[in-house]
Amino acid sequence: MSQSDHSPRTQSPMRRVLENFGFLVRGRGVAALLSLGATALMARALGPTEFGLVVLMQTYVLLVRGLLNFQPFEAVVLHGVPAHDADDTRTLRRLIKVCRRVDRRTTLVATALGLIAAPLIGPSMGMDRDHVILLTAYSLVLLTIGNGTANGILRLFNQFDAIGRQMVIGPAIRFSGVLIVWWLDGPLSMFVATLAIAYATENIYMSWRGRLEYRQRIGRPPEGEFVSDANLAEFSGLRHFLWINYWQSNLDLVYKNLSIMLAGYLLGPAEAGLLRLVREFSSVLSKPSALIRQVVFPDLTRSWNHGSTDFNQVAYRTALLGGSFGLVFVTASYFLGDQLLSTLIGKDFTAAAPVLTWMLLAATFDLTTASLRAAAYAAGHAGKVLLINVITTIIYIIMFVSLTLWMGLIGAGVAACVAAALPPLFMVALIRKSKHSSTK
Repeated sequence: MSQSDHSPRTQSPMRRVLENFGFLVRGRGVAALLSLGATALMARALGPTEFGLVVLMQTYVLLVRGLLNFQPFEAVVLHGVPAHDADDTRTLRRLIKVCRRVDRRTTLVATALGLIAAPLIGPSMGMDRDHVILLTAYSLVLLTIGNGTANGILRLFNQFDAIGRQMVIGPAIRFSGVLIVWWLDGPLSMFVATLAIAYATENIYMSWRGRLEYRQRIGRPPEGEFVSDANLAEFSGLRHFLWINYWQSNLDLVYKNLSIMLAGYLLGPAEAGLLRLVREFSSVLSKPSALIRQVVFPDLTRSWNHGSTDFNQVAYRTALLGGSFGLVFVTASYFLGDQLLSTLIGKDFTAAAPVLTWMLLAATFDLTTASLRAAAYAAGHAGKVLLINVITTIIYIIMFVSLTLWMGLIGAGVAACVAAALPPLFMVALIRKSKHSSTK
């Protein structure tokens, strides 16, 4: 039995958060190194322009996936924690049935959208006929994305070690495949095929692992119990929460993927590739921010429901630890960024060093915000969090376009940093107001 099998009700919240975060960081740390190695090899093999084209193809698929992402794993956690704590397996079965239905439908719509839009979007990003055909074929990996519910099941049952292992699968295949293609001096299409195989494999593994956990922990309904008639309406607030998560994920998408597409449109494939490259380096902080939010959310939800003082401890202490950790990387990038890029990738890419420092600073703000956003969700303020992020995203888009046209690629980094600095201030005010209201 893994450590993650311990009951959530027998450990202190902060200890459980750190333990689960450790599982994910180990997986994400290895994955980050493998992804960075694969990215560096591709950049060296293809050069700025062709590397930028591969980046745009990859970003297009992630963008389409994000546009149809309702993040049902959040719903499984929020509505599943009370049912799990009460040993109400009937409610869990019906909840998971509803969320799986959402997964299936969004997968089909996303795949259709990806295939239809590729011939329209590709040429505007500087792609020729062969590149557009390759982009369309790559879009078929969207058939494997329906694993949100499986992800939620693993989080609900505290199986963060399994999620940590899943995080390594795709990057390991990607690195191995890119290394082979690089060694064989393969064409651009072979690099794209490698990315597709890696992405599909990690998605399929997540779906399989979630279903296995479901069979072991919940199992089939007993005779006379049916789940096929389960619907959103029987879970209070579930439909509203899914829609909020949907729009929130689309706002997050602006920073992660739409900005790269915009850079390709405004500056060209080479600059889009550079922006993707610095995002890959800054992911050493941005990816842990997403992990923190996912790890602390179950415990913050449980603490809020029980009125525990652990709520503030987990939310604020995690935010301070994250911010302090991020500043170490910002300082290192400021003094050593150009040497790092020159050594790992080549002198053609050193122009991105100042952008890297700005992106790491933006990721540090995101790291600070992560636990605060999860705390606001747990306190029932997902709608207000969405409004905050709508405002900051509008600010980001306006600044991104104007500063990029004025300053070049570095404008993208400045815009990201300014927009990322605003949410933690709003989140703290929202949480403090919520705690004050709950004590009246």
